[in-house]
Amino acid sequence: MFFFMQVVAFVTFYNHQSAVLALQDLDICNMKHERVFLDELSPITKSYKVKVKVIEKGRAKPSPKKGILYQHLVLQDDKKNKMRGALFGDQIEAYKDAFVHKGEYEIADAPIRHADPQWKKSEEELDFQMTFGRQTVIQPVNVEAGPILPDYQSIASIPRAGDPGDRYDIVGVVLYVEDQPRSITTAQDRQVFVREIVITDHSSQQPLVISVWNDLAGADCDPLSCWGEKFVVVGFTSLRATSHKGGFSLASSMSTMFIHDPEGHRADALKEW
Repeated sequence: MFFFMQVVAFVTFYNHQSAVLALQDLDICNMKHERVFLDELSPITKSYKVKVKVIEKGRAKPSPKKGILYQHLVLQDDKKNKMRGALFGDQIEAYKDAFVHKGEYEIADAPIRHADPQWKKSEEELDFQMTFGRQTVIQPVNVEAGPILPDYQSIASIPRAGDPGDRYDIVGVVLYVEDQPRSITTAQDRQVFVREIVITDHSSQQPLVISVWNDLAGADCDPLSCWGEKFVVVGFTSLRATSHKGGFSLASSMSTMFIHDPEGHRADALKEW
């Protein structure tokens, strides 16, 4: 049965040694199976391949209850179907190069199973999850592609009314960093932390506010605290746009990283400003 709608599913990666071996043994299936889309997969699907892009690669962090290190991924196919995944413990290092943020891959013969209902966030999500076993094969779509670098944009070029799923890489001069993270209690009675950073660049006379959340609001901000003493140029990746009563700003996403020594012509121009 085919489901023609945008969906989100969850992937669980396990037995990383077997998966790494499968990565190296591409001749086993040679990726010749029929290509399908994520919304065509079910527990009865056995031989298949799917082309996906890693649209989000979260930062590794410990779970709040058990302290187990985990990392989330979000995969998307050409029909905009989405599939969420999680790496745990030493799997994170084992899959560090197997899945690169914004990289495109073909995945073959990953078993599809019913997902635990607790992971389901909305009616649009699939009721299945993908697991990686000995027969699973992961292959980059372009094996000769070079490293994927940040695509820095100017502040003025960021649309004020863009798609909520759009992400932006920004480089700028730090004008201000909050001294400490602020604690906020959400409507779900969860405590989250936020810290504001203000930057500027050549393109705009209006400084840009960036709100960084939770793990990024802590030690990652500390190297920026010297903004009042010296010229600090920093890059931010995968920021999302937010509109509110106070105007327009950017906020961190699950994939956001700080680049403390940014490279490229935009960064070089700001360092000489």
